[in-house]
Amino acid sequence: MNESKTTIIFVAVAAVFALAAVGSQYLNRPTNSADFELVGKPFFEDFTSASQAQSLEVSAVDPESARLKRFSVVNQDGLWRIPSHYDYPAEAAARLATTASSIMGIERESLAGRLAKEHERLGVLNPLADDIEDPEGVGKRITLKDSSGEVVVDYIVGKEAGEVVLSETDQPFGARGNEKYYYVRRPDEQQTYKVKLDIDLSTRFSDWIDPDLLRVDRNDITRIQIDNYSLEEDRSNPLVQNKALFKSQGDKLDISRKSSTDPWELVGLDAASEELQNSRINEMLGVFDQMEIAGVRPKYKYKDHLLLTPDLKLNRIPEMEKNPQEFSRAISRLQNELDQKGFNLAGNAQKMELVSQNGDLEIGTQTGVVYTLHVGQAFDGDEAEIEIGSQGDTDSDSDSGDSQENDDGKSTTVTDQDPANGGDEGDEEKPEEAKNRYLMVRVSFDESLIKPKPVAPEPPVEPVKPEGYSPPVEEPEKTEESGDPDPDGVVKPPTDEEPARSPEFEAYDKAIKAFENQKLEFEMAQTKFKSDTEEFAKKVEDGKKLVDELNERFGDWYYVITGDNLNTLQTERVDLVAEKEKPADDPALPPRPNISFPDLPNANDGPGDKPKAAQPEPTEESNSEVPDDSGENPGEQESESIADEKKDPAKESTTLNPDDDSQADPKVKSTESSDPDTKPNSDDKTGAGSTPDQEKDSQGDSRPSTEAKSL
Repeated sequence: MNESKTTIIFVAVAAVFALAAVGSQYLNRPTNSADFELVGKPFFEDFTSASQAQSLEVSAVDPESARLKRFSVVNQDGLWRIPSHYDYPAEAAARLATTASSIMGIERESLAGRLAKEHERLGVLNPLADDIEDPEGVGKRITLKDSSGEVVVDYIVGKEAGEVVLSETDQPFGARGNEKYYYVRRPDEQQTYKVKLDIDLSTRFSDWIDPDLLRVDRNDITRIQIDNYSLEEDRSNPLVQNKALFKSQGDKLDISRKSSTDPWELVGLDAASEELQNSRINEMLGVFDQMEIAGVRPKYKYKDHLLLTPDLKLNRIPEMEKNPQEFSRAISRLQNELDQKGFNLAGNAQKMELVSQNGDLEIGTQTGVVYTLHVGQAFDGDEAEIEIGSQGDTDSDSDSGDSQENDDGKSTTVTDQDPANGGDEGDEEKPEEAKNRYLMVRVSFDESLIKPKPVAPEPPVEPVKPEGYSPPVEEPEKTEESGDPDPDGVVKPPTDEEPARSPEFEAYDKAIKAFENQKLEFEMAQTKFKSDTEEFAKKVEDGKKLVDELNERFGDWYYVITGDNLNTLQTERVDLVAEKEKPADDPALPPRPNISFPDLPNANDGPGDKPKAAQPEPTEESNSEVPDDSGENPGEQESESIADEKKDPAKESTTLNPDDDSQADPKVKSTESSDPDTKPNSDDKTGAGSTPDQEKDSQGDSRPSTEAKSL
């Protein structure tokens, strides 16, 4: 019995160990090798060329609103368009190519999760699923299809998985672009892998188009015209159901410059007291250069034809003219659509005028292209409403407004701004506070803006040959044989001289030489004019071609522009003009002091000499002195000679005799006094033997007269 119990105990213990071994083997068995077999292999082996993709769709959930956002781009007849935005052209070709290339041939680098419950943590939940609870765990799904509609690529890209760590061999080359690790899976697989990607998946409309609306360079703008008016209803008669509209005119500004390097000028500016605010003009140029598209709305077309041409003329469609009623309904629908966006047509079928609710702007460029911007009514909403509007507002297959009957049985048109039908009443009362406005763009061509325009040179006028004109005879070369030498060896000229030519002939000779030079200059100017004309014609051709391209781009659309840009453009004169600062008045100079200086000694006087007394007033006789041939006054010469005598002892014996007849001739006296070799006259009373006192008296008698003459 005891042996049986012992046997049973050993069997039980063995069974327990066997079960433990089985459990341990089950718990420690290797994972499914199929999950790891895919590591290192591409997600889609058949996608080998970006040209295979003919459509692209990005789906994501907005984390704030938890709304699904889907954005798609389709290649239609060689042109990529955005179906979700009325087939607007997808002009960001670089983004399309980059997106398709970045997801081509990507491989599963490492396994990050095997179970579906890990999808939320890794951020790879399917955005198209119906049971989404937490938007933070939802990824972005990108799907590419070929021309037949077959899926060639379908990924769900989740959260970032870390930065790319370069290997030693890759470090010298650096990372490619903005490569990072992301969690990625296929929608039809549960496994999530860690993948290296350089991709920017966006569902924003502005990221897939060329947001630069005007495509104009600020340096090309040479003219800006602003017409600040608004459309208002005439409420003078409350019994009239259809209120008439009238213009409430504001400032009209006309700013221009000759070229990009010339200063701006404003029509009506008082240059004496006013000056332009160039900083404000620079702000406007910046807005024109960088004006971006926030949203688009399609224009109504009748059987794929616009009813209005860019120059605001009715597009005559034969089918419409055959059916006047259908034509009338189409025009009525167009008018309703314009009214909804804040525009109106005035005039008749021959000449129409488009008036806007908030004025117009016009800019001209040196290429001859003129942009006219019509500013419509205010519009506000979330991102999707700004981009594509509400469904009722933009349904091209229905009327512009929803027609419903009121209590009187009359039909009324309801727009998305009608507060009685779900519109924003605050925006109706204060549209200027809205962030966005509708905008229509028209383009025309103005040849006068292309400067300078070549001017044909004027041909020179040949002078009229005088009657009896004879050309001048060329003079023969003069040689020694042309005359007979005289006894002194001088050659005598020929005796038979030609008669003098008429001055009229000589004038004609000069005029004909000038004419020949003018002919050469005219031929050169003609060559330059031909070259300039061809260059100007090329500019005109290019400008008209650009106008056609821009009208094709703008013609089908109403645009939504941010209000901040338009507030900068719709400036008033008070914002553009400032008064000049008046220059500060110079302080009054102090009166000139009444200072008199004493007589100073003459430079010729010695150290012990006393200053000379005041000179006597000049007499008429002294004033009548006539300068000699040297240009100097003879009185001045006498004064200088006296001073020289005082300095030179050799001349002290020479005295001036007032009774000498030579005193009457200044030239004689000047010659004698200036010549040291001149001897005194033997008739002088003060000869060489005169005493010093006599000499002094003689000099004293004659000096006043000499000084008066020098004065």
